[in-house]
Amino acid sequence: MSIIRLIRISALLVILALIGAACTQSPAGSREGSQRVAEEFVRLETTFRFDGIPETFELTSTTSVANGWKYTIEFDSQHAGYGNRSGQILAQVITHHTAEVTVQAGLVTTAIMDGVWDMMNQRMLNDVEISLAPIHEVEVYFMESFPIQVGVYIKGGLRDGCTTFNDIKTAREGSTIDIEVTTQHPRGISCPPVYAYFEKNLNLGSDFTQGSTYILNVNDYTTTFEMP
Repeated sequence: MSIIRLIRISALLVILALIGAACTQSPAGSREGSQRVAEEFVRLETTFRFDGIPETFELTSTTSVANGWKYTIEFDSQHAGYGNRSGQILAQVITHHTAEVTVQAGLVTTAIMDGVWDMMNQRMLNDVEISLAPIHEVEVYFMESFPIQVGVYIKGGLRDGCTTFNDIKTAREGSTIDIEVTTQHPRGISCPPVYAYFEKNLNLGSDFTQGSTYILNVNDYTTTFEMP
């Protein structure tokens, strides 16, 4: 048998094998294919990636919906909270999560965790309480740059396992700088009673006069600094 014929036969066998493998896989829109999509989505979402415990990952129910399927997936994480919690000082407490993921035509259309966390948009749902964060520590530092820039380190508190950092807003009038730091908390939800912390660094820029003293208010925490 010629070498060319052997090559042709080998190529044909490879093609047939690939076709057979493709035929054995479930289409993305099928129940099995949609399940793979849902499970992969949860595994790649920032909450599970941050501190999810792989061995606790479990599909607990499947429901047929219009043009697709709704899956309930449960897992434990090593800390309370949602999303990427880098920069937060977290208490180590095993937290159980329940994610409900709807897949239609092979695509995730909704994904809600514990009824409060929008997994697709990485934010709490609308029914949240915004409040001033308790401030535990404020430190002013000066960066090695020209001109010198002023930075502020802020350590704040998170009152329970469902409270997350929300936003920082800065306002300045003359020699007084006001910084508002807020957290967000879902209404009507029972949360793990675990107090945690977050840390933020804020650049105030370089528009300061040498030798002048400035007042810095961070929520109800007040300090002063002198520009070197």
